Amino acid sequence: MSGLTKKIIYADKTLGTILGVNEGALVSYSELMKGLHRYIKEKGLKNPQSVAKLTPHVPVVATAIAPEVSRCRACGEPIPAAAVFCDLCGVKQ
Repeated sequence: MSGLTKKIIYADKTLGTILGVNEGALVSYSELMKGLHRYIKEKGLKNPQSVAKLTPHVPVVATAIAPEVSRCRACGEPIPAAAVFCDLCGVKQ
């Protein structure tokens, strides 16, 4: 038995629904991939426009505070204000 046909994946509730198997069932990688491709094709998820129609528009509300940003003293790259070293040039701040 090859690695692709071994039944080593347990289907949880969501995966079972997508694949059409019972929760807790063992499925092989090949069954998993076939089921996922079938689900994507049936639901039309390859087309970005159809996915946009399925996703409800939820307005984005900025509630998080933007992190403070400073510039590296050596290269001028924007870095977090609390950074000890620059991510680009590695100079200690």
